[in-house]
Amino acid sequence: MKVNPVENMTIFVLDQVPRDIQMHVAKKLMNYSNIYAEQVGFIEKVSLHKEEEDKGLRLQMMGGEFCGNAARSLAALLVHNQYPNVIKEKDKYLVRLEVSGNDTMIDCEVYNTEKDNLYLSKVDMPLPKKISEVSLEVENNVFSGIKVDFSGITHFIVDSGKVKDKDLLFKAVKSEMDKVNYDAFGIMYYDFNEKYLEPLVYVKGTDSLFWERSCASGTSALGVALTYIKKHSIDEKVRQPGGELQVMTKWNGSSIESLCLNGFVEIVAEGIVNV
Repeated sequence: MKVNPVENMTIFVLDQVPRDIQMHVAKKLMNYSNIYAEQVGFIEKVSLHKEEEDKGLRLQMMGGEFCGNAARSLAALLVHNQYPNVIKEKDKYLVRLEVSGNDTMIDCEVYNTEKDNLYLSKVDMPLPKKISEVSLEVENNVFSGIKVDFSGITHFIVDSGKVKDKDLLFKAVKSEMDKVNYDAFGIMYYDFNEKYLEPLVYVKGTDSLFWERSCASGTSALGVALTYIKKHSIDEKVRQPGGELQVMTKWNGSSIESLCLNGFVEIVAEGIVNV
């Protein structure tokens, strides 16, 4: 299945693919000469929460990372395909998923739209493990920003107007991240005046680097950073190359209590691919 969560083009593989070859399959599917997308997720049985085994599914991302857009998209896809364990509640559908890079179940809400293949999908994002201010120095250049650590991915929020050499910043961040164990990281270039985000994401397992059209975990990290700066709850629509994602946080005076992400998901295509 190919889906479009605000142009963060995603492929879901429904066949059970052994973990040890998932990265190789993903690389081929993402190739320009194949289906072409920014990321690949493999649909598996629930493995960490046995009590949910008969109720839900597991989304295993290509590099073992966590991806909010893919989670939102799989929830919409399950509603689209009338998956039996989706719960209908008034005007919305409730979907629980197990997702790589996160040790708790993820809850999603899916709403129909006027188009049969277009859904509004909201996900409760996991809270960050750590928020910190960082400065990186490379070749006499100092880069400052806010680092947001999630399970499965780390994001660096930087002011796009203050970065002259993005290649140099990527090298500096990768050098810093290579000192620790990680699945993926992103550099979120944010224009604070225009409220415009340009997401750059690197996944270690597939050695893939993409200027993504939108990034759910990156938008969530931005929401966390803005809450950290402003010290109050936020509800922001963040424009990105592929469209808008809405991020909402709840601030209790000392920390973030909840983090939600909302946006459209389009079901694009279904079929068989030769690998």
